[in-house]
Amino acid sequence: MSPRDLAKAYASDERLFSGRFFSQEPIRPGPGDRVGVVLLVPGAPEKREDVVGYLYHRLMLPPGARSGIKLWVRHLQSQLSARFLSRQLNTEYSSIGGGSAINRLNREQCRDLNGRLQALADLPAGVRFHTYLASPFGTPDILEAVRQMDQDGITHVILLPMFPQYATETTGRALASWDALIRTGKLATRPTIAIGQFATREKYLRSVNERIEQALQRFPKHIRPDVELLFAAHGIPVTSDAEKRDPYCCLVHRTVDGIMAMRGQDRQFSLTFVRTRTWGDQVSNDLQDRLRRMARSGTRAVLVVPVDHVTEQFDTAFVLDVRMRGVAEHAGIPHYHVASGLNCHPLFMDCLADLVRESLDSPGASAPVCGDHVESASHVCPRSSWATDGIHNDPRTEARCGSCPMHPVNAKA
Repeated sequence: MSPRDLAKAYASDERLFSGRFFSQEPIRPGPGDRVGVVLLVPGAPEKREDVVGYLYHRLMLPPGARSGIKLWVRHLQSQLSARFLSRQLNTEYSSIGGGSAINRLNREQCRDLNGRLQALADLPAGVRFHTYLASPFGTPDILEAVRQMDQDGITHVILLPMFPQYATETTGRALASWDALIRTGKLATRPTIAIGQFATREKYLRSVNERIEQALQRFPKHIRPDVELLFAAHGIPVTSDAEKRDPYCCLVHRTVDGIMAMRGQDRQFSLTFVRTRTWGDQVSNDLQDRLRRMARSGTRAVLVVPVDHVTEQFDTAFVLDVRMRGVAEHAGIPHYHVASGLNCHPLFMDCLADLVRESLDSPGASAPVCGDHVESASHVCPRSSWATDGIHNDPRTEARCGSCPMHPVNAKA
């Protein structure tokens, strides 16, 4: 199914916003069964000729699209933008070693998780795990993962999106793509369960905190007490449709809130959503403007912490660590660093293994965390309680937060 067909088929599908494409019941593998764990990743183009297609897939997303003229306009916009941006992106990817360096980190995670799953105890005799990588945006090829699963004789499937916070543009798109393969007959129907998000899992938060501590060591010792944390996440489109409110914004706020709670609110922090498109309303603000405001208020040391990636990505390796470093230095912030991705951090890999284990109906396993689905995270967004965030915040953000389902006004409705 092409990106245009996917957008047409799923634009009005409630499951994009709830994440309930697949059963919430645990899978029940028996003796001799083979469980396929599919890591759904953002991926990256590995060859220059793949860049236009990859960008088109990223831009041509299901949420908000409609049939008819609006869908056609989005299709044209996405094609033109992909071609326009491809030359610049090729140059920038080359400066960080290309997309293969990004995909290599996902392959390492895949191998690490596979080893941990093979060591699980208390499973029925003969149950085996196989791990795969698949991206709804092109590379790693989702159809190649399907072909490999067929060769391996997979009987049960666990979909594990590698996006900490549920968003329609990432996890929703990935699950819709998998569902479309089943609907079109390209993928055999098997017992399948999907893990929705892990925005506030303890081991995930602890692993991010350890990366923060490691990054703080890069600052001169006398500067460290004054370093401010700037959490960064992608911007997303917003909608006034009460039935189609993306929980991503508030889940990001809850991740940051959990991290700072673990740290005992030890330093000043703020959160910015990085603009990713050139048209449409988004939950976003300009990172460049945020850095300039921080500099004007006297900030001289900033640690940027990406919270919606689990590996090094183009955004962290180039946009944040190269392009924004120049902006910060020009604005008057001499001490600027970006925290490393989680990659194969042991605590994070333990978190992934726990998520898979909890999705099995076997002796010793707890309730499934598909459970860490959108509905289970429907607490009030903590944004309004952040006294420090208002120091550098764009005043428009509060209004945009009002579009999210976990905002206090909407949570009461």
